[in-house]
Amino acid sequence: MAGRFEGKVVLVTGGAAGIGHGIATAFAQEGAKIAIAEINAEAGDKAARDFAEQGVTARSYQCDVASYEDVQRAIGGAIADLGGLHVLVNNAGVSFVGPHTQDTAVEVWERSVAVMQSGVFYCSQVAGRHFLEQKEGNVINISSIRGFSSNPGRIAYCATKAAVIMMTRVMAAEWAPFGVRVNAIAPGITRTPMWDDDVARGAIDEPKLVSLVPMLRMCTPAEIGKVATFLASEDAAYITGTTVTIDGGATLIPRV
Repeated sequence: MAGRFEGKVVLVTGGAAGIGHGIATAFAQEGAKIAIAEINAEAGDKAARDFAEQGVTARSYQCDVASYEDVQRAIGGAIADLGGLHVLVNNAGVSFVGPHTQDTAVEVWERSVAVMQSGVFYCSQVAGRHFLEQKEGNVINISSIRGFSSNPGRIAYCATKAAVIMMTRVMAAEWAPFGVRVNAIAPGITRTPMWDDDVARGAIDEPKLVSLVPMLRMCTPAEIGKVATFLASEDAAYITGTTVTIDGGATLIPRV
């Protein structure tokens, strides 16, 4: 497959399903070699096999991004096995929708911070050292409209997604002089397995939320993948430290 990322290596955390898989697919279609860092080893291996059957060079690495050791092993493995690393996509996440702040379980808070804040820091630090040495690299962090638009019952999710936006700005400012760009994507409501699980257990009223989006539909992982490939491409060579919102206009009328 020829494309803008021919010969480049892209590592996507949580790349076996949902938004992560949509992003990995978009890069694969542009010629990239794909590394999937996935807590679910079986799902990661299957995704890598599926890519390989399509002629894409792909490897999977079992990785809980909340573990610094796992992160080092996964990123180091990708660099050794695939011949380098050029793009890191910090996508791995967890979703807890439930009680308000006073009743939120400490375990929910701790796991959310561990995966969606510490995990972004761990992966960015390890990959960033490699990028700085080679004077080339892109980090794309997956935030959310919940990083700047509150959602009752999601104190941990909103807080960590807001942190990702500021972490993006700090890293971008630090690394820009060395040829490394850092940007974020803030999706609105998107069809993913995590979303479907929340709908199935009654935590989310999907028809109501979709009716409040000006475009009257949900986003797809494939659409987010297109934004990610743009941000990592030479077409966006002068863009760093920004957060691109892809939400069908949901935050224009803050009811969602």
